[in-house]
Amino acid sequence: MLRRGCLLVLIFVLALIAGCGGVAVPTGQTYFSKAETAYSQGDYDDAIKGYQNLLDLYPFSAYAEEAELKIGLAQYKQGHYAEAIASLSDFERMHPTSKYLAMVTYSVAMANYKQMRRVDQDQARTRDALGQFELVEQRFPDSGFAELARQQIVICREMLARHDILVGNFYYSWANYRAAESRYAQLLEEYPDTPVAPEALYRLATTFQKEGKKYSAAQAYAALTLHYPSSVEVAKAKDELKRLGEPVDNEADPLALVLAESGFVAQRDHPAQSDNWASLSAPSGGSPRARDERLLPSAGLAPASHKRLGQTVLERPAVLKTVRLSSSDPPLSVVLDLSNPVPYADKMETAADLSTFTVHLKHTTPDARLEPHLVFNRSIFKDCTISSDKDGTTVTVNTVPVLRFAVVPLEEPARLLITFTPRAGLNPEESDSAS
Repeated sequence: MLRRGCLLVLIFVLALIAGCGGVAVPTGQTYFSKAETAYSQGDYDDAIKGYQNLLDLYPFSAYAEEAELKIGLAQYKQGHYAEAIASLSDFERMHPTSKYLAMVTYSVAMANYKQMRRVDQDQARTRDALGQFELVEQRFPDSGFAELARQQIVICREMLARHDILVGNFYYSWANYRAAESRYAQLLEEYPDTPVAPEALYRLATTFQKEGKKYSAAQAYAALTLHYPSSVEVAKAKDELKRLGEPVDNEADPLALVLAESGFVAQRDHPAQSDNWASLSAPSGGSPRARDERLLPSAGLAPASHKRLGQTVLERPAVLKTVRLSSSDPPLSVVLDLSNPVPYADKMETAADLSTFTVHLKHTTPDARLEPHLVFNRSIFKDCTISSDKDGTTVTVNTVPVLRFAVVPLEEPARLLITFTPRAGLNPEESDSAS
């Protein structure tokens, strides 16, 4: 009896299968083909549903990877950029060796690019887009997307530069010259190859003048004539440079001095009796630097973020070869010639009739022929002492009272250029009265 019952069930199942023999069971390929058809016809909602059904029912299908990619691309096509960025970022994380990575990274960049705002508004998306385009250029230089990325990089950089100069102009118009100076300098450090860089450099020079920094203004005007000789601002820069009558230090690119003055290398403004040591290390991707953070006032515009200049300084032994005044006339800088770049720390102390600048050079010994005491008696400089211990070499320079100093590390050849801004009304050419 039991065997008869089993036989009846088997006959029923076979009959059921036979009755359904004309209906094909959907496969991963079926879902993918339908989704592809919808995608090609611009029906992105149905395409996304088809790709998602494939992933839900056949997560290990040979079509799964491309389905995940196409979901992000379909969202991008719809203008759903936030969703597209999320989907494509997930794809990149889950498939780090995919052959589609160049396309994915470029698409994420374009999704940010499509959300860029006007130049007078927040530029977070522009910075995100720029970072992704640069990633395409770096990681996939031989792909067809690299050249497309390079074209968009130019646009993003100019957009950010125009935003920075707009912010700088805003601060300048409200007589917040320190904030304006910081933003113009940031533009020049990050986007010196953009069309607005010459204007930014000219405006930085005029900002220095507003702050009473005539020497720094002269370096900025000189840098403008050197780096942007065909710009419309050059004629005005030459006139202002002549009118100022300030010396131009030719020991280094004047633009380096300009950026140092604005805090993009080891530089601080020191009031009288300041004693602020900057212990410097060698951060990855940049030589040792320190600077004041510029606090910009709240006015609906975000403060600038700052970058550091230079390349990594390796902590290896060095030799201090010479200590000399710069070749400008009159000299306002001291030059430390080194065998190789070194980490350093510096400080300034200012009294009523004397400023003392001290710099400690790590892992450095003085040349045997270098005198431990040098007498300058020229321009603003009095003398200099050199001492060493197991940690390195310390150089102490005595000058007439100065307002500020800036340290510019130079790598080829290795030097430290320390430039000083004397107090207003002091004539550095009159060394006797200055000392």
